[in-house]
Amino acid sequence: MDIKEGDYLQHGLNFYRIYNIGKDIVMNKILYNPKTERLQMSHQYSFADLPEVGEGRFYTILKGEDPDTKIRLEWIKRKYKLEKLNNISEE
Repeated sequence: MDIKEGDYLQHGLNFYRIYNIGKDIVMNKILYNPKTERLQMSHQYSFADLPEVGEGRFYTILKGEDPDTKIRLEWIKRKYKLEKLNNISEE
């Protein structure tokens, strides 16, 4: 398993950017900013254990330089836009 800083972890529609790897993996959650309509990293840190990461485990590894990763990150924008539309339609 080749994990390095700058790669991404995915759990469902939640994505995290790996900040540091030691005993645990330190990561920042990727969030959508509706004002700028861009993705940004959270200032809070999350932690993952190394055994939780890998194919078929809690977190899936996405390589930072892979073009497919950018497409998957666009899912975050779609998720928040759909939530906004659902909130508007409920009002």
